[in-house]
Amino acid sequence: MADKLLARLKLETDVQPKANFGGPMRVILSVFAIFLLSQFVAAILLEIAFGIIHPGSKNILDQSAVAQFIYVLLAEGLAVGSILLILRRRHLGLESIGFGRRPAWRDVKWTAIGFVVFYGLLFAVTAILTLLIPSFNTGAPQDVGFNVLSTPLDQAVALIGLVILPALGEETLIRGYLYSGLRSRWAFWPAMLVTSLLFGAAHLSTGVSGTLWAAGVSTFILSVVLIYLRERSGALYAPIMVHGLNNLVAFMAYFYA
Repeated sequence: MADKLLARLKLETDVQPKANFGGPMRVILSVFAIFLLSQFVAAILLEIAFGIIHPGSKNILDQSAVAQFIYVLLAEGLAVGSILLILRRRHLGLESIGFGRRPAWRDVKWTAIGFVVFYGLLFAVTAILTLLIPSFNTGAPQDVGFNVLSTPLDQAVALIGLVILPALGEETLIRGYLYSGLRSRWAFWPAMLVTSLLFGAAHLSTGVSGTLWAAGVSTFILSVVLIYLRERSGALYAPIMVHGLNNLVAFMAYFYA
């Protein structure tokens, strides 16, 4: 009897409570606010800085790849910093958003699997939707910024600003904080669907003219795959690498195809 009691007590102490992110709506609203405010504050800081350095300059983001890079760096940095601040205030560690261990070789395996699965799903879904809706995959190209790449430095900062920084920042914010927060209260499927729908919706209005349904669908599929990798690998490293590889493919197609 004593042995059974001790075993039961040990089992109860081994069970860790789920991380307290707050309610699902609190998590969603926090991500929405961070997403908007980080970009707004980054733009204001950039305008002030370049207004001091180059008085009278206008449309600096459209004219300078370096300025666009600084803007992306500030926005992603502010978003990640906000997440870290929230975690600290709620007494949560980095493990709660997928950084509880070091990268491992198995993350490379999951990256390869996720990359192949994503493009397989993307081609299949795009083909089906194009057959059903002929105008689905047409329209203006996505506006990615970095409109002037006249020097090797411009190309280098554009590569970092479009491939690496968004993968780090968006994964920390979306698959890290948003999905983990929803998953702490919900089952896998509703947490995955809501996270992916929000991520896809955020990319619908990024075209130079009109709504980019193809971009929304592709980012929804990408999010589904990344969340699966997050669950299976237990960390954000594979999602970050798949996200970065997808950004690299898009970067090469946009600027060099």
